[in-house]
Amino acid sequence: MVFALKKWRFLALVGLLCGLLQAQEATYKVYNKAFSGLINTKEQPQLLYDKGRWLEGPQVLANGDVAISDVRANEALLVQRDGTHFQVRPWFTPAGPQNGHALDWQGRLLATNYGKGGIERLEKGHWKVLVDRYNGQKFNSPNDLCVDRRGRIYFTDPKFWHNTQEKEGEYVYRYDPATHEIKRLNTPLLKTPNGIALSLDNQTLYVADSELAHDPKNKELKHQVLAYTIDNNGDLQNPRVFATIQPGFPDGIKVDPHGNLWVSNGHGISVFNPNGKMLGEIILPQVVSNLAFSLSPKALQILQQHQVFAAEDSPPLLFVTSASNLYVFKLGADF
Repeated sequence: MVFALKKWRFLALVGLLCGLLQAQEATYKVYNKAFSGLINTKEQPQLLYDKGRWLEGPQVLANGDVAISDVRANEALLVQRDGTHFQVRPWFTPAGPQNGHALDWQGRLLATNYGKGGIERLEKGHWKVLVDRYNGQKFNSPNDLCVDRRGRIYFTDPKFWHNTQEKEGEYVYRYDPATHEIKRLNTPLLKTPNGIALSLDNQTLYVADSELAHDPKNKELKHQVLAYTIDNNGDLQNPRVFATIQPGFPDGIKVDPHGNLWVSNGHGISVFNPNGKMLGEIILPQVVSNLAFSLSPKALQILQQHQVFAAEDSPPLLFVTSASNLYVFKLGADF
């Protein structure tokens, strides 16, 4: 349910204005000069919030606000924006908990929900479950999702949450809200799917393999990003290791307007070009769970085609969730 206004907790309502909390916490490692054009390496991020129990799933909304999950607190938070100022407040509690968020092309917010074991969509202030089963069995703990140009939802379903699960294995699925078709995708090499993203042309699917999360001491377990070619039938072909991630394992992944892949990991964010070459890293004091960019020009164009008004950020911004902290970075002149 929606968290009533009169019940907002004081600490969240304080607002955490971006101009007051500059975090001297980021270190930039530049391996290719292109990285310096993608993010402003001469500035520190702003710390917007530091009271999280496990923050996840940032997503910029059409109006410029940002949705995030606090998984362990079982609530969704909303970052409201007024010019250059940000205010963080409770939004939905209990939230499930939710984990990943994405927008569909009508500007509606989608979420993976651990508690409900499904994918849901926000409609007029209420969450509607779109899909929560495959072949009659509940999903394990849907984790992250992305949307293709046709509006189909790709999502991952690892075993990160429930102790008792109906389904063996950890898989990637594609759900079509228009036809209600749900398909489990064949993903050779993949052990534990986590973050997920599509290339700009929608012809490559990237999946974070976080098998190491099940036993961080067992370095034989996978900690890599895999890439798959999507064929004309929508099936995945040509499985390959795009990048091995360390320290820790990959979590949230996002593709920027140049096709670069940004991967959250045990010490921050690693940025790779489309060929898998690392361009640079952002080092932060906590494990980074996920990230989100301002809406891209292409996303804005598609939303406007669906009669959805969308706000444009100038300069574009990067929102990053770590264990307890939410940061915002200014992106570079070449982003």
